[in-house]
Amino acid sequence: MQSEKDEAHQKEGHCIADLVKCAVLLWSASLLTLSYLSIVPNMKMDNTFVASLLTGAMASFGIERKTNGNNGNQRKKFEPNDPTKKSNEIK
Repeated sequence: MQSEKDEAHQKEGHCIADLVKCAVLLWSASLLTLSYLSIVPNMKMDNTFVASLLTGAMASFGIERKTNGNNGNQRKKFEPNDPTKKSNEIK
């Protein structure tokens, strides 16, 4: 069994990890916002890297992006006509 000291140390570690995740989430969201709004005109950065950090931080909290509502209506793969099949014959 863990002692009370070990449990307190483990809880403190979780708190620090959550604070770091929050800091990364806020930092990346603010950088993307500044970049897209062009508040700082000379700001040049790789938006995809910051967006990936934002996505990772959001995923660590269980936040996911919403899909576009076409759950069952996915596009069908294009299949060229197969001359050996009778259903493709011209009547």
